[in-house]
Amino acid sequence: MMPHSFESILESLPQGIVLLDPAGTVTAFNSRTLDILGLPQGAIRKGMNIDGLPGTAGCRAVASRQSTVGGAPTSQFALSDGGMVSLTCAPSRGGGWILSYEDISTLIRVEDSLTEQHRRFDAALSNMPHGLCMFDSTKNLILCNASYARMYNLPDLLTQPGTPLGDILTYRSREGNGPADTTTYFDVVFEATARGAPASQNIVLADGRVIKITHNPMQNGGYVATHEDVTKTVRLAEELRRHHDQLEATVKSRTAEVERQARELERMLAQERNINELQRQFVAMASHEFRTPLAIIDAAAQRLLRKRGAVEPEFLSDKVDQIRASVTRIVDLMESILSAGRLDTGKIDINYDACALKSLIKTCCERQSTIAKSHSFVLDIDGLPEFIDADPRTLGQVFTNLLSNAVKYAPGTSEIRVTAWAETGNVKVSISDDGVGIDAEDVPRLFQRYFRARTSTGIAGTGIGLNLVKQIIELHNGSIEVRSARGCGSTFTVTLPIKRNGDASATNNAA
Repeated sequence: MMPHSFESILESLPQGIVLLDPAGTVTAFNSRTLDILGLPQGAIRKGMNIDGLPGTAGCRAVASRQSTVGGAPTSQFALSDGGMVSLTCAPSRGGGWILSYEDISTLIRVEDSLTEQHRRFDAALSNMPHGLCMFDSTKNLILCNASYARMYNLPDLLTQPGTPLGDILTYRSREGNGPADTTTYFDVVFEATARGAPASQNIVLADGRVIKITHNPMQNGGYVATHEDVTKTVRLAEELRRHHDQLEATVKSRTAEVERQARELERMLAQERNINELQRQFVAMASHEFRTPLAIIDAAAQRLLRKRGAVEPEFLSDKVDQIRASVTRIVDLMESILSAGRLDTGKIDINYDACALKSLIKTCCERQSTIAKSHSFVLDIDGLPEFIDADPRTLGQVFTNLLSNAVKYAPGTSEIRVTAWAETGNVKVSISDDGVGIDAEDVPRLFQRYFRARTSTGIAGTGIGLNLVKQIIELHNGSIEVRSARGCGSTFTVTLPIKRNGDASATNNAA
């Protein structure tokens, strides 16, 4: 019964077992030994010598040496099919030996695989472009890669397992590459812990770099963190935002400019249409203005022709006055039109001279008295200086035009008042009438070329006189004002400097 039970025990063991007597002869074995060693049935038998078993060469000598030291010697050997077997020789009580065979092929492959994986893991860590570190729950370093050490210039001493994170941060602070704001440095840790998932944040270092830290908590309370230098990316993003903002501002500015130009173009087109219409009206009015004095001249000439030799002095004088007044009107019209054209082309000349303004005004009034006998001119001009620096010819056009307008737009009254005085280096000449006046909304446009106020309806005129007056006065560095109301007459006040500016040339071209 015992032998049978012993053999059953041997067969139930996962190892291959061979029992040897003191002479090294096999006394018992199990079938597992044949399986492990890859031997056929009958390859091991009772009574065979130990030297016939694989891997047992010198086993007796090794076992003898080991017995003096203590413990069971173990060796490994390879089979012909590439398998690996572990052999343990243990002495038995009767002076024999127990050989235990174990198939370790799978274990060896696993160990080799783990070794290869460790090698690859180490290579991956070493070649990662980003810094990687792993800390336990007490914030002691487990491992870090070379990039992490280089990123913060850490000495070897601070890259060893067990190094406290506090020591690393203290060193970095001394080196000038610690976090610029230590109060927010661990915010990513709290965020990742709360979420139970990785979290990232950008940390600005004292040396100006920007590091993206991604924190990944582990179940044991530790964590893995990657440190990526994103300074260039952040700077490029900031630069891109600045360019975007500048582009938006430029587009906004260009759009506003285009809209402004479009409005200006529309205004100019409207003005051009208005000018074209005013020019059309001007041509019609100018034709009428020329036709009227020419008709008077023709009628007077015909009357004289019919009278022939029987011409009374009074009749002759009257017709001559009509002819002269009409010719003067034509000349004034032609001079106004020509002067306006010269202003447009920049050809009008302002020839400064000693201008006797008082005498000039009197001459202009006397001339208008000859033309308009129904009106009288009341002068109060004794306050003027004897001379001013001005162009008598063009100022003659100014006052002739203003006096003519005062007569023309005051058909129902007889008095035209001319007042002049000196005031703080200037002279002022005011011409007033009690005529039809001007609507308040028409006053701002009164000096535009071809413009005629609504109160001038039915009264002959071209609409260029006041524009010419304003431009000539401004060429003298002067100004003109108007005060008027419908039905209450008008007052035009001209202001001129007594002395011309020192940098003014003797002859100025209107531009």
